Amino acid sequence: MDTQIQSQAVLWNRCCRPACGVVLRLLAVACAAAPLSARAQSAPADGLHAADDQPTPDVPLPTTNFFGLDAAPLTEPLVTDRPDFTEATNTVPRGHLQLEMGYTFTYDKEDKGRTTDHTLPEFLLRTGLTDSLELRIGWAGWSRTEELFREKNDAGRTVTMTEVQRGWTDLYLGFKIALCEQDGLRPALSLIPAITVPSGSTNKTAGDVDPENKIAWSYDLTEDTALSGNLNFAVPTTGGGRRFFQTSASISLGHSFNDWLGGYVEYFGFYPNDRGSDCAHSVNGGFTFLITDNLQFDVRAGTGLNEEADDFFAGAGLSIRY
Repeated sequence: MDTQIQSQAVLWNRCCRPACGVVLRLLAVACAAAPLSARAQSAPADGLHAADDQPTPDVPLPTTNFFGLDAAPLTEPLVTDRPDFTEATNTVPRGHLQLEMGYTFTYDKEDKGRTTDHTLPEFLLRTGLTDSLELRIGWAGWSRTEELFREKNDAGRTVTMTEVQRGWTDLYLGFKIALCEQDGLRPALSLIPAITVPSGSTNKTAGDVDPENKIAWSYDLTEDTALSGNLNFAVPTTGGGRRFFQTSASISLGHSFNDWLGGYVEYFGFYPNDRGSDCAHSVNGGFTFLITDNLQFDVRAGTGLNEEADDFFAGAGLSIRY
């Protein structure tokens, strides 16, 4: 009998006691996380606690980010700056990170040749510093440009030549500042100052710091449809090391078909496209697929409207928020 009792005691110490401890801890966590409204309903309904009978407002509880630091609560699905050309007016919630990435293929045919380009991973890391300010670090990544053209050789024959340039692109640094929300006829407005840093390969870098500034606006037409656009000003450096003043603009119509599927159509242009060249006008459209509130997949495709613009471009991407 003593041996049996000792065996049961050993079994209790080894198995049951740890399991009971885990259960008690889980119950303690569950009780601590109970909604405030539920606790208000269980309070005594006497004159001293009349305030408990009033409805409790839904106030988001404080939260922490991926690193355990203080952060704003995530109450809405993520809003990305891709896949369209137009940057959104929304900033990433305070204390959170949002990584957007993708791939783009570009094709352009001229009279005497054609050019193709592959670019990936098109990183854009957005960090919410405050409720209305985010830090932006971008890097288009690796680019491979292939140009096929025809020319006459020393024998006078027309031959097809191929020239390939591959390398790393320049780094992009900037901020997004939310200026105001939509109010009446006034759209939501944001400012996006940024620079590109000459950090890429010799055949891909601009060779100098290039500043730019974007004014982003958006206006909700209905609960599911919104109009947005950008007005941009930049001073890029050409291949010859000379600068020029460039403006660009876009307008995009977006629509949410349901909780997980969205789409858009968009126009954007550069005025001019390069130093001494014509303007470039393009249209494109695409879809976004919301997998979770913090994960989104996207696809897009577009075409140029004039000779200066690329004939065709397409891409896909993924965005994740922490």
